[in-house]
Amino acid sequence: MNEVKARSRGRRKTMHRRASLTKRVFAGLLVAAACAVATAVPPPPLLAQTAPAPAKQPPAPAAPGVVEITLERQREGKVEAMAPGHVFAKGDVVRLKVTSHYDGYLYVMDQGTSGRFATVFPAMQTGSDNRVKMGMQYLVPAVEDGWFEVNGPAGFDVLYFLLSPAVLATPVLSSFAAPGPISSLKPRCNDEIFRARGDCTDDTAGPAAVPLGQPLPAPLVPIAGSASRDITFTNKANGTVGVQGESTAPMLYTFRLAHL
Repeated sequence: MNEVKARSRGRRKTMHRRASLTKRVFAGLLVAAACAVATAVPPPPLLAQTAPAPAKQPPAPAAPGVVEITLERQREGKVEAMAPGHVFAKGDVVRLKVTSHYDGYLYVMDQGTSGRFATVFPAMQTGSDNRVKMGMQYLVPAVEDGWFEVNGPAGFDVLYFLLSPAVLATPVLSSFAAPGPISSLKPRCNDEIFRARGDCTDDTAGPAAVPLGQPLPAPLVPIAGSASRDITFTNKANGTVGVQGESTAPMLYTFRLAHL
């Protein structure tokens, strides 16, 4: 009987040890399953991030500088730079000084307030060479002393500047004989500037682009009909105006000279 009890106690101890082992194995399986589940669950989504700002594009390159123009007046033997919109008096002696920033050819024709045309660059008195070179200065009109006297009815002389990288046909002189359309506009002083400095300045005078569709004077049509009119101007020191445009094609613009 004692032996049976001892064996029974031995069986109970063995069964207890087996139960404890089973519990530990089961607990280990639960932990492993939990780890597997934790591994299988995807991580929480990252917070939405703001898309990076697009890189700033460099500014478009400015049109290349082509020429610079300075309007000058001679008085009592002295030369002074004038504002492009200055309104001159009859008898004033003036000129335009042109500094080229490219190699090409320059044609300048003037339509006076009487309506007649004249070639002022190149001028007949100084030959037909109208080549301009980078870094060089030229005078308009291209005569020996480089000046012309303001005369004719009050209004605006319109100088047409045609710049080209290649030689263009010479304007037909016969088309200069017939006067062109005469504008009835007269210069008007900018009152604010007149009160401040005493200078009569007309805001519509000076350099200007030729609008697309605007008819050209007859002498210019054969050589400038397809010239670019996309021109911009920059005011610089001492009344100088910088002209910017596409220097690989002919360019056309005007300079309106106001006088009483």
